[in-house]
Amino acid sequence: MSTDNTVKNKLLSYGELGSFFENMAMMVKAGITTGEAVNVLKDETDPLENKVLADSLAVMSEKVSMGTSLEDSMKETGSFPEYSTDMVGVAEYTGRLEDTLFHLSDYYRQEETMRNTIVSAVRYPIILLCLVIAVLVVMLTLVFPAFSGVYNNLTGSLTASSFNYINVSVTICWILLAVMVVAVILILAGVLMWRSGKKDKVQRLLSKFRTFAELFENLDLYRFTSCFDMFISSGEMQEEALKKSMTVVENENLRAKLERCCSKLDEGMSFSQVAYEEKLYDQINNRMLMPAERSGMLDSILQKILRNLRENNEQYISRIANTIEPLLTGLLMVFIGLMLISLMIPLIGIMNSIG
Repeated sequence: MSTDNTVKNKLLSYGELGSFFENMAMMVKAGITTGEAVNVLKDETDPLENKVLADSLAVMSEKVSMGTSLEDSMKETGSFPEYSTDMVGVAEYTGRLEDTLFHLSDYYRQEETMRNTIVSAVRYPIILLCLVIAVLVVMLTLVFPAFSGVYNNLTGSLTASSFNYINVSVTICWILLAVMVVAVILILAGVLMWRSGKKDKVQRLLSKFRTFAELFENLDLYRFTSCFDMFISSGEMQEEALKKSMTVVENENLRAKLERCCSKLDEGMSFSQVAYEEKLYDQINNRMLMPAERSGMLDSILQKILRNLRENNEQYISRIANTIEPLLTGLLMVFIGLMLISLMIPLIGIMNSIG
């Protein structure tokens, strides 16, 4: 019982989920029962390396040995997302557990890849901004005092106008330093808010920029389509599959579309019809859904749509990264230029004093 409380509400990472479902799928494919598979994973998991996963497997092993289903044992840990447990429950009922476990593994592997790509796109600006801050700190603590000493030795004493020029230079550097520090703080605050469960606030802020808004909506559409495809493949009815898949959607515009789709499904329309009417996907993909659904190839078309959405996500992320990197590089060049100018300004004051 204490183990249950330990892992409650501590979700496993995408990488851990992908690895867990892949290992489970391979053992189920080899003819090993789910209870034996869970015990094998429990024995192979080191609590010192991954305490949450080890505790989760311990709880699952205990529950499965008492006759609990894999779905219910996963729910007992509190470490698995709701839609993954629902998927496993449907798969156990329809007898398609192996395919579903492999599907979940692929889904979480893709989520991990997307997360790493986004993290890489954020990491570069932070590193570059920190380099600029380091240069500015060196300028203010070492370079300007050294220059002041040199100028003082050359002229005997700096005139009032020379002091004004140095003050202008120092002010420029302080302003640049403040801007850079604020930028880093804002980025780090956004990252911390994202990790602490306030992702929706960060998304709302970033969604004011068109490219980010399109990226977030496309990411949610990819997640929804992947979950919907998994439920459909497991034998779930379209209405229930759509309702359960909506739990992964956070984008308000997309959620509103899906709620309208859900209402129309309840009225007797098919998924391909409501997707076409609500323009859920782009024009080409929407048109492919109707003949695919009539010919019983909906799952194949959904897989193709998923590939297209994944490519779109990569393009959006690449576009953002390719915009931020040159922009920050250009700003860095401008700041370096301003710093060089600020070093020359005191020389101008001395030249004026000599002249």
